[in-house]
Amino acid sequence: MKKNYLKYQRIILNMGNLNNIFCNSLFFSPKIGERDLRINTILFLFFITACSPTIPTLEYNPKGDYGLEKYIYSVDLNEVENDRVYVHLHCPGLNQDTVIFHFPKTIPGTYKELDYGEMIQSIEPKDHEGNLLPYEKIGKNIFQITQARDLTMIHYWIDDTWDHPKTMRRIWAMGGTNIEEGKNFVINASGWFGFFDSLELVPIQVSLVQPEGMRSFSALPMETEFENTVVFNARDYHHLIDCPIMISEPDTATFMVANTKVFIETYYNGEGSGYANLIKKEIQPSMEAVATFTDSLPVDEYHFIMYIRDGRDFMETLQSKDVGLYKKVKTVIKNISMFSMGALEHGNSSFYTLTDFGDSSYTSMIKRVALHEFMHIFTPLNLHSEYIGEFDYVDPRMSKHLWLYEGITEYFANLIQVQSGLMTPLEFFAGQMGGKIRRASKYPETKIPFTEMSERVFEKKYGRHYGQVYQRGAIIGLLLDIEIIRLTDGEKTLKDIILALSSKFGLYTSFDEETIFDEFTALVHPDLRKWFADHVEGTVPLDVEGGLTEIGIEYSLKGKHSAPKRILNDYGSKEFRISFGKYRKVKKVGKKDPIGFKIGDQIDTDKLREKFYDDHGFPVAEGTEVIITIKRDGKIIELPYSMELKERKYKHRLRIMKGQSETQTKYNSIWLGNKK
Repeated sequence: MKKNYLKYQRIILNMGNLNNIFCNSLFFSPKIGERDLRINTILFLFFITACSPTIPTLEYNPKGDYGLEKYIYSVDLNEVENDRVYVHLHCPGLNQDTVIFHFPKTIPGTYKELDYGEMIQSIEPKDHEGNLLPYEKIGKNIFQITQARDLTMIHYWIDDTWDHPKTMRRIWAMGGTNIEEGKNFVINASGWFGFFDSLELVPIQVSLVQPEGMRSFSALPMETEFENTVVFNARDYHHLIDCPIMISEPDTATFMVANTKVFIETYYNGEGSGYANLIKKEIQPSMEAVATFTDSLPVDEYHFIMYIRDGRDFMETLQSKDVGLYKKVKTVIKNISMFSMGALEHGNSSFYTLTDFGDSSYTSMIKRVALHEFMHIFTPLNLHSEYIGEFDYVDPRMSKHLWLYEGITEYFANLIQVQSGLMTPLEFFAGQMGGKIRRASKYPETKIPFTEMSERVFEKKYGRHYGQVYQRGAIIGLLLDIEIIRLTDGEKTLKDIILALSSKFGLYTSFDEETIFDEFTALVHPDLRKWFADHVEGTVPLDVEGGLTEIGIEYSLKGKHSAPKRILNDYGSKEFRISFGKYRKVKKVGKKDPIGFKIGDQIDTDKLREKFYDDHGFPVAEGTEVIITIKRDGKIIELPYSMELKERKYKHRLRIMKGQSETQTKYNSIWLGNKK
């Protein structure tokens, strides 16, 4: 067997040298038979006409009869053993006696050490005759291989992170990997594919043999698809990391946003399908709103890749009166992954893990999150420092500019909705920004500068404050926008500056980590530099009240006022918050209930503000009849309610001023997107 195995392998490798290509339909495993090798040889001959043309000579200049000019990764997804898959790497040409084979310590968009190398099992570096070469694991993510001039292939098994006891809580699901034999595979390349030291810029091909009836979804360019084999090309390791892959039965939808084709690609682990079209209906309006924000988008296509869990039985158990506390706690512990909901952004895709609890909570969440992730096409995709553009997977340095990458992105995701009419100004200020101001107040603004927290986020002291990038970061975005409007008397906005800087730098050019504040300042006004020094680099508290006043928004830190009664709690009823959504479910109906609720009724709390307050944020008069819209047994029900007020304390109240000055009206109009 060995003799024939080597014979076919030499034939294929030599042909690959002659053509400067090596197609990815080849799967060399110690378990493979001579018949399979013959088949692979035939497939290789077939693919010669389909594979990419000759690749220009690379700096590392492959030497020897077996040197390749790119990484060749192959995985047969039909070969799953003990929840692991077998990975084959045909190595690029190496001209060193000793090489280091790395897996990432972390990846962009995550802000803690993840140590993907712990997923790698039974690694086998081999020469062209199949002989094992000496190696040593010298760190969590590092393998040192000697006699490397003879190295032609590496084989290893990988575990997935989603159900691995060491990593399932450390590695976010959206940045992890999943292996469900015959059902679903999630490939974040950091958990499957490694790289050699200093060879991160070498091209990579990934070949996947898919189980029958399954397809691969990714923003990676697909070179070819033949029967059940798909071949992807990545320009380098950074590109590969930036493009997660999901393999499952197809459930897809598409639509256009300006010049960008948007793909929705979903997998649901329960019974039923059609989630792609459901999500399309939810997110398409907010995605299309981006087209009103700018004339063109910097990507030709964008992929929303989503794994959706079935959490209906789980939620029924938690809400059941017939299930005891012990069983409920046990159910939560056993199904802790149900709460792992979120997303990880990439250049022209984003990956999501969601849970369908049998209500609309995940769809209300996805509408907000999807727009945020989509807006990352501006920053950091087209506006980033060298710490992002040349990311170091071995010894990563964090950028000090999370205020830009996450804060401005979060702000824009909300601003777009206001400017397009999907959100009212009151919803924006009293709802979204008011909530962010309240949550941001929990972080020590006067003790830790935002930039310091960002660049040292790996450290425990600073990592616990990471959440403020979405809270105070968005407030920085709002107040910076207002400051730019003020300093230029409405000639420029934050959007103008971001688009100008994105045009200057773009996808392949990084800005200087230390001078980006000067870049902003040069485009606006000299006084802007002090604003950054005080509020982003320093510990001077943001002037929320003064900034908002410029556009006619009233901010008050705390006090007492008359406010609408809480239609559940103030009448003795009790509510149950449904996962991460805006909906509340009636858990108990109080004796003083004036509306006529029933247990199980679902209430959209966002809609209540529209009923209870006028356009400026002042409560409607007591005794005013309002209609409460609820969902009951899957049907929409309208219930009348006579408004009652109650004096209560408040913190961080925002209202739209009545009787605004001419300048306030002008700046407010410009902020809303109405340029003069």
